Amino acid sequence: MSPAIFNRLESFSNELLLDIFEYLDAYNLYQAFYGLNYRIDGVLQSAHLHIFYDSSNENKPGWDTLISSVNPSQIRILSCYKDINIDNHFLSAAKENLRSLRLCKVYRPVINTIFQHFSSGNKIKCLSIREHSRFTKRSDHSLFDLILIDNAHRFTSLVNLSLSCTRYMNVSSAGSVRFLQLRHLSIKNCYWSTNFLQLLQSNIPNLKSLKFIGYYHFLNLPSDFVLKRVDELHMNYSGNFVGLHNILSVFPCLRRLYIDQGSGRRSAIINGVQWQKLIENYLPDLRQLTIDFGDGIDDDIVEAFYSGEFWSTKKVNELMR
Repeated sequence: MSPAIFNRLESFSNELLLDIFEYLDAYNLYQAFYGLNYRIDGVLQSAHLHIFYDSSNENKPGWDTLISSVNPSQIRILSCYKDINIDNHFLSAAKENLRSLRLCKVYRPVINTIFQHFSSGNKIKCLSIREHSRFTKRSDHSLFDLILIDNAHRFTSLVNLSLSCTRYMNVSSAGSVRFLQLRHLSIKNCYWSTNFLQLLQSNIPNLKSLKFIGYYHFLNLPSDFVLKRVDELHMNYSGNFVGLHNILSVFPCLRRLYIDQGSGRRSAIINGVQWQKLIENYLPDLRQLTIDFGDGIDDDIVEAFYSGEFWSTKKVNELMR
């Protein structure tokens, strides 16, 4: 580090240095700043850290320095990309102040091993898992079941949950644990089913936003079944009007709705007249509607969303590639 840059750093307050340090993961932070002087080392000891494991970063001396210098109570975010053995020193952070866990392209046995370090009293608020595309057995539970049923007692503090499965999976019936703090759920490659919605109603009663990218079965639910607290929904859908009506009638309090009709084969275009009928009957609080048409549609379909008094009170976005 040049003397000019070092002198500039020395003029910064400890609070400003801590703000700057939060932009770097722990490995790069220690590579850049550790050992400059006693003051900087002291500030590093009080920084909130992001441990980022990646197969491209395997400098053993650097990791040894980090392991010997870091107190697990400093770790707030733990990220693992691909299957790498995470040192138990870092995993012990789960017992203290870990707030966020991100696992990307990690095999199921590694996920299960990591979970064994998490007691029921942990403080993890955000969990994001993208499962590895290989070696997932057909007999394995879905990621959704793995988190919210098999390991439910470990994740009762969750606020944000994002899961990306390797293939389409069904959700089992609801377990006994309720996730009262969970507000935001994103799930990819799962079947939209009666079991799934019943689990949301009984086990995640305070859910506010749902992103669901999956495959839709026609729902066989009681006519009065609704999820009243969900006010934001992001979903893919390429079916007909009847099927969309079947799904959206479950969410009467939506204020924001995003529909992706460009990621699959569309059976029909749902026009502005049909949308108006659906919103008037089932989505009275809707304020923002975004439709991704993918490769595009005819201009007259688009214009239908901008004519008439009804649409003047709504914010409508059409996205075309």
